[in-house]
Amino acid sequence: MKITEKNVVQQLLQQNEDALKFVVEKYGGTLKAVINRILYQYPQDAEECLYDCIMKIWQKVSLYNGKVTSFRNWTISVAKFTAIDRLRKIRCIEPAENIDDIQVSSYQDITEDKLFDEFFKELISDLSDEDKFIFTRLFWYGETIDEVAESTNRSKSVIYNRVSRGKKKIIHGLPDLFKGSDRYE
Repeated sequence: MKITEKNVVQQLLQQNEDALKFVVEKYGGTLKAVINRILYQYPQDAEECLYDCIMKIWQKVSLYNGKVTSFRNWTISVAKFTAIDRLRKIRCIEPAENIDDIQVSSYQDITEDKLFDEFFKELISDLSDEDKFIFTRLFWYGETIDEVAESTNRSKSVIYNRVSRGKKKIIHGLPDLFKGSDRYE
């Protein structure tokens, strides 16, 4: 049976190895690019991560929901989160060459990070769930408009409009202290 984009999920569910080959041929370059963007400092781990990602796609294809996103976007998400998990592991167990090279976050750094996290959550608290998702992806994780548009199955113009309206809503919710500046009007 010939594997196509229309039947690849069904064939993966049936554990057809040709479907997995199709995924590697069709999406492998994109998956590798996503992983390399996250693990650029660790090229040998990026290669292993790609294999892990392909195995996750093979094993977890039953979790794919075609009503939520396209199969391509789902595979990209699997790659991204697999790479992020790998990066967390690497940074947790990476040995320091010299004891003097170990950087310990000060209490002040940790407190500032936590305060910034809480401040960001408070800023977007009045937005709709979809707008919160968009703002978090754009302004917290640093994704591009194209990436957010693709992952939400919306056009770029819709994302721009939602961001514009969301910014206005946030500005109106800011304390009077900030409203005097032209920058926030």
